[in-house]
Amino acid sequence: MEIKTGDLVTFKKSLYEDEKNTVYRVLEINGDRGMLELANTNMIIRPQSVAILSELDLFFDEETIKI
Repeated sequence: MEIKTGDLVTFKKSLYEDEKNTVYRVLEINGDRGMLELANTNMIIRPQSVAILSELDLFFDEETIKI
């Protein structure tokens, strides 16, 4: 499946242990990288980061997080 802007994503299992329960929203795609914002947070200003798209999986269970 292709990741696109607006998708909810997680890092692939066992890739980064500290990213285990985090869900991100894809804000922008630029080549093989994407600009992400933390989706499962109550922060008013959500943290953002850049990730390589091949390290991400689509997140399907939107009911379990508060966005």
